[in-house]
Amino acid sequence: MPFDPTNPTPRVSVGILTRNAGPLFAKVVEALKGQKTDWAFEVVVLDSGSKDGTDTMAAEHGARVVPYKPAKFRFGTARDTLFENCRGEVVVAISHDVVAADEHWLARLVAPILSGEVEATSGEQIAAPGEYAFYWDYHGSWMRSVAIHFDKAYGEFCLSGSNMALRRSTWEKLRFGDVEAIEDRFMQVKLHAAGCRMMQVKEAVSLHGHDYTWKQLTDRVGSFSMGWAELGWPYTFGRMVRDLLQPSRYLQTLGAFFGRRLKTWKELAFPVAMCWVQYKWSKRGQAKRDATPIEQRIGGKPVRATPPAAEPMVTQRINREPQRLAS
Repeated sequence: MPFDPTNPTPRVSVGILTRNAGPLFAKVVEALKGQKTDWAFEVVVLDSGSKDGTDTMAAEHGARVVPYKPAKFRFGTARDTLFENCRGEVVVAISHDVVAADEHWLARLVAPILSGEVEATSGEQIAAPGEYAFYWDYHGSWMRSVAIHFDKAYGEFCLSGSNMALRRSTWEKLRFGDVEAIEDRFMQVKLHAAGCRMMQVKEAVSLHGHDYTWKQLTDRVGSFSMGWAELGWPYTFGRMVRDLLQPSRYLQTLGAFFGRRLKTWKELAFPVAMCWVQYKWSKRGQAKRDATPIEQRIGGKPVRATPPAAEPMVTQRINREPQRLAS
């Protein structure tokens, strides 16, 4: 009983936030429809005013499409709205440009939750073979210094909204909350504080990789940095200076350049430019945190600004380097 849009009680829901997903989205949906499971699952799309036919195409492929037009888009509230429209006891979240690597991805990702082992899982991501992916999405752990320290503090685990699963009843108690970005990491903090078990499922592999315009790149990195600062993990001036003085930053960049692994000028400029971008946007996040305590915007749940002393119950740890850039 795999993909079944007519089933009134699917055991699993796959939820996707979309907006002008482009031609790749057809491949995303086809890969989902091809998943082999022992239970029925649905695909739910929360579409934010696509103008390229994303919503129509999703509906034609059997997805349940929910129109979403907020006055101001915020990932936390959008993710909560998506989950509210999902019926499964487990809700899976993927990005609209993430393709399941094989037909068993979904079953592997949710198995630890369905069996009662854990409350949350996150899969692995790799670049699609033979296709372009921004080089630094998958290289250079030194560019994720805040994320790496955060993951060590909160279970040595990386919860990524582009390839994750949550027990619905756990989400109902915690919710993502009214946050602008990195809502997955806010949820990770809440899961950790609640003592919830989390697992990295290395066998649940998805394909994720694309190019960015320079604005998309700086907005992406900047919004992550702003989110980290709101969580109490700012990218400080001192950290920026340390990162800029780090020899490996230049040695790896030059090695990739002379090895012809860098395909665009953005990949060459990024390792240095991103330090300033992170610092600039982090200051915005700190200002927001000072003006309105984040607890007031995420349902009153406590958010610790310093690393917790104890680790939660974690069934399986991940490698210390997150899979993708600032995820």
